[in-house]
Amino acid sequence: MKRDCFYKVQVTQNGKTETYHWGYFPYSMVLKDVKTLYKQGADAVELEMISKKQFDKLMEPYTS
Repeated sequence: MKRDCFYKVQVTQNGKTETYHWGYFPYSMVLKDVKTLYKQGADAVELEMISKKQFDKLMEPYTS
């Protein structure tokens, strides 16, 4: 879809940071999920926009 967004998301809570990759969501859904993370106690949520190509590459199955 044209309005899809792709992000590297770093969530910090209780001194620990976890990284997620979100893709194929409209921006309105991304904002809703960020608000939910804060309601669940996140200290910080950092979004870094990435390209569709970068996201798709990250989602490829690992092969050795």
